[in-house]
Amino acid sequence: MNLRRALLWLHRWAGVLAGLVVLVIAVTGGALVFENTIQRWLRPELYPQHATAKSERAPISIALQQFPRAQGIRLPRDETDALVLFAGPQAVHFDPRDGRQLGTRQRMGGWEQTMLKLHVNLLQGSVGGTIIVVATCITLGLALTGLWLWWPLRIFSIRRGSNFRRFNLDLHSVAGLYSSVFLLVLGITGLTLRYMHGEHPQNPQVPFVQPNQPLLSVDEAIVKAEAALPGARAAAVEMPPPQRPVFRVQLAYPEDGSPAGRSVVFISRLDGSVLGMNSSREGSLLEVYQKNQLAMHMGSIGGMLGRWLAFLTCVALVLQILSGYVLWLKRKSA
Repeated sequence: MNLRRALLWLHRWAGVLAGLVVLVIAVTGGALVFENTIQRWLRPELYPQHATAKSERAPISIALQQFPRAQGIRLPRDETDALVLFAGPQAVHFDPRDGRQLGTRQRMGGWEQTMLKLHVNLLQGSVGGTIIVVATCITLGLALTGLWLWWPLRIFSIRRGSNFRRFNLDLHSVAGLYSSVFLLVLGITGLTLRYMHGEHPQNPQVPFVQPNQPLLSVDEAIVKAEAALPGARAAAVEMPPPQRPVFRVQLAYPEDGSPAGRSVVFISRLDGSVLGMNSSREGSLLEVYQKNQLAMHMGSIGGMLGRWLAFLTCVALVLQILSGYVLWLKRKSA
């Protein structure tokens, strides 16, 4: 058995055995790329009907008056997004212009959480996570062996008038060729997210002392955090309990792509001082990669173009799996 035949045999059976798991990864991954867009389609009433300029937004304290024990806040990602408060099991959406409540949704158990858990562990905990890792490694191997097997054939397009088997061979080859580089990026970042995720910046340990003046408001904390990292936009705020006098503000630079941001500033509730910060623009090469790998995996680091490339890579992977099974079944029946 020569090398090409050995690789073809390995490529075929690895794809057959791992194909269904990889199919789940690809479908859920494609859905998660446009999670926010899909959410707006499913629940349009949770979002403002008209664009809102940042200068027209009402103070966040208006929304907090209705949910004073909210654990976190997600600021509007763009002019048409809502202000979201996370209170217990609910995510409450507000119109950022006037603080009017738009509606609620469940934080856990929704379709987004189901897609995420399927993508990460097949809803099977650590055992499912291990299966996902193995399937991802097989996918990387399939991409590399597929390029090796493609080279002698050099199929660049689907031929017109070809029979069903030839159509699937062309589809399998073309989808694999044009998605291979992006598939390697998604696969590698998926693995490193699991094993090289890095440490999240920890809140400074500051004792609470009853101040002589009112505590800093969340709106003031956001202004101070954005001033500490010029050019970054506040994306989320972790609301501290009464005993912890520190706001954790997450910020996004324009080049981040990720609307959630990857920089953090800690602001004292007592006097508004900056207690610490962690910028995505600073750190070693490894630290910069760790801060950017999720955005690379989701395609968000390239903005809308990057998200479409990630989505189309998932579509190409689905086409490869389905056409691969057709070729395998046709070969068995021949």
